[in-house]
Amino acid sequence: MTYKIKPNETNNEECERIIQGTYHGVLSFCHENEPYAVPINHAYKDGKFYFHCAVAGKKIDFIQRNPSVVYTIMKYYGTQEDFKSSNNCHGKWESVIAHGNAQYVEDEHELQDLLNNKFLPYYGKPKREIARKSLMETRVIVMEVTKMTARRELEAKQTEFYEWEK
Repeated sequence: MTYKIKPNETNNEECERIIQGTYHGVLSFCHENEPYAVPINHAYKDGKFYFHCAVAGKKIDFIQRNPSVVYTIMKYYGTQEDFKSSNNCHGKWESVIAHGNAQYVEDEHELQDLLNNKFLPYYGKPKREIARKSLMETRVIVMEVTKMTARRELEAKQTEFYEWEK
């Protein structure tokens, strides 16, 4: 049986509501013909995702060559039993796919600001002075979202689809 997704609806609040309470997803990159995807944790605020990472590595190499990235978040609310007891592969889920441009942050003062004003509050932690040694071993990737879509299926074959607008 086939079905159609409801017409697109612009609803920033629904897209951002799905993001709330999530802490990880998959960040995808591409350079020339080589794709690369990595599970990573995030913070989100005001149309931007923030990722902390090491000072070097494949993520950084890809961003420097091509800043265009895609970030995917998936929430699944069902159990394995839902799949075993059903004749289809549907379950209760929500997802967000965000497209944007990534920037690699190295500046010590900007790192201190981002970690204290984006990451720590997102994780419910108090602001604190982050030791210079730790800052020198940490970088932040800032992804400015240019397009975001969200989907939800809480009943089999009843999918809702939303778009986020900048």
